[in-house]
Amino acid sequence: MIGRPTALVIAVAAACVVVSSSEASQFRTFGGYEVHYNAFRADFVPQEVAIRNGITRSASRGLVIIAVRDMRGGGLGQPVEAEITLTAENLAGQSQAVRMKAAREANAIHYLGEFRLAGSDTWRFEAEVRPGDDERSYRLRWAQPLVAEGR
Repeated sequence: MIGRPTALVIAVAAACVVVSSSEASQFRTFGGYEVHYNAFRADFVPQEVAIRNGITRSASRGLVIIAVRDMRGGGLGQPVEAEITLTAENLAGQSQAVRMKAAREANAIHYLGEFRLAGSDTWRFEAEVRPGDDERSYRLRWAQPLVAEGR
């Protein structure tokens, strides 16, 4: 049986197969924090990982993963808990609030959120991220094409 940390890494690796390498390693730096993020179709997550993390595997569902690392100590940084609010919007202006939930692992904290997909569209994501007990929040915006049916 695959352990939880390994399983989520496999899920992210599987999702990276369908995006370019530049998208697979997306992150932004805010102060002393790195915020890593990605979005992909939820059916790319292995079934075992989906069950363990309460993810609905479907070609009509999108999944967002966000992780925050405190880089002030140097090296690879330390995982940080965060408050994250996220909105996903397609090009037609249809907006969805995405509920983010924490998936804690030995050396990481990933925040996962699901949203509905329909057809082929470019999605605009906007997140407010407040790391740890930081008084400030940081706005993260990105756009990413996603296809609901077919590959």
